[in-house]
Amino acid sequence: MTPLLETQGLAKSYGALAVTDDVSLTVLPGEIHAIIGPNGAGKTTLIAQITGELAPDRGRVLFDGNDIGGLAPWRRARLGLARTFQITTLLPEMTALDNVALAVQARSGTSFRFFGAARGEATLRALARAELARVGLAAAADARCADLSHGEHRQLEFAVALAQQPKLLLLDEPLAGVGHADSGRLIDLMRSLKGRL
Repeated sequence: MTPLLETQGLAKSYGALAVTDDVSLTVLPGEIHAIIGPNGAGKTTLIAQITGELAPDRGRVLFDGNDIGGLAPWRRARLGLARTFQITTLLPEMTALDNVALAVQARSGTSFRFFGAARGEATLRALARAELARVGLAAAADARCADLSHGEHRQLEFAVALAQQPKLLLLDEPLAGVGHADSGRLIDLMRSLKGRL
């Protein structure tokens, strides 16, 4: 079986500080893995190297059997590689629905007249509503993102990532700063994705 993701000897240093050093891993389709370590161990740096936001000093990243080392992050996303961030990266003045609709729009390759186009396309909005329902935020679709709780921001970030229809989803500290009740919802959501992503 071809690995969905494979890193070979990834390394990234800042001066004398080696943040990632010869990291090799393999993820097969349907598997779930966790990378653990204390703050500053290099987990976010590793994810950034895999997604193309940060170029490694050496090593390779293969996705679905292809070397993606020279591809920009948006090209990697188009291949099916999505991520969430340790600090949420949502558009706070837009609604939850608009945030997800923009992700659907980017994935579908429809016109990029940006906000107006996403708000006016019924198909985009229907797909976005479906993703919000999948993460348990259907009732918050029309709420302004800035008015949502931290836990709801995490759920919304999942919806944005899932709207990209990824083959592989990288989660950077998905439970950071989330309370007990919200943690349970997010854990249930992650379990529901097992075997599909």
